[in-house]
Amino acid sequence: MWIIRSIMKNLFSYLRELLDRNVHPLEREDEIWQRYGRTVAVMMLDSSGFSRTTEQHGIVHFLTQLMQMREIIDGVCKERDCHMLRFEADNVYAAFDHPDEAIKTAFDIHKAIQDEQLMLDHREPFRVCIGIGYGKLLWSETLEGYFGEEINLASKLGEDTADGGETLISENAYRHADGNLVTGFSKLNLSIAGIEATYYRHGNDA
Repeated sequence: MWIIRSIMKNLFSYLRELLDRNVHPLEREDEIWQRYGRTVAVMMLDSSGFSRTTEQHGIVHFLTQLMQMREIIDGVCKERDCHMLRFEADNVYAAFDHPDEAIKTAFDIHKAIQDEQLMLDHREPFRVCIGIGYGKLLWSETLEGYFGEEINLASKLGEDTADGGETLISENAYRHADGNLVTGFSKLNLSIAGIEATYYRHGNDA
C-alpha cells in the first residue's frame, strides 16, 4: 500500500519521505530516475534588453511589451506539442517530447514577434534569446518542473549566451533533431561558469 501512495508523490515529497525513513536518496537513485525521469526537449527563453529598456523608459513600458510577448508565445505554443509552459518575469520555460518541436517553436516565436512588429522602443525591435536542450531529466509536479544537465545547459544557452534573435541548441538536441531542420545551424563551443560544451547556433544572419 505504501508503494502505491509513494508513486503519487511528487519528486520533492518523495525525497523528504526517504529522508524521514533514514534512507538517503542516493541509495535509491536508480529508482528515483525510473519513477521521475522523462526524456524531453526543454526550451529556455530570455528577452533581450530588459535592464536597459527599463532604465530608459520605465518598468510600465517594459511590462507592456512583456505582456504582448507572453501573448505571442502562448499563442505559438498552443499550436505546437508543448506540454509545459511557464512564465517567470521576462523568462519563458517550455517542454516538448522531441527537439524538432522545440526548434520549430523557437523559429515560430522569432517570426511571430517580428511579424507583430513588437518594439522595445520606437527604434529597436523586441527580440528574444532561446536555448534548447534534450535528454533525460527529473520531473517534479511542482512549479519547479524539470531538473538535470540539459535544462541547465539550455538555461546557459538561452539566458547567458544567445543574442537577441538567436536560437542555440545543445549537442544532444542537435544530434536527435531532423537533419533538414538544423542545416542552418553553425557549430560553436561554450565555456561559461565551469561548463565546457559544444552547441549549435541559428541567428538572423544564418
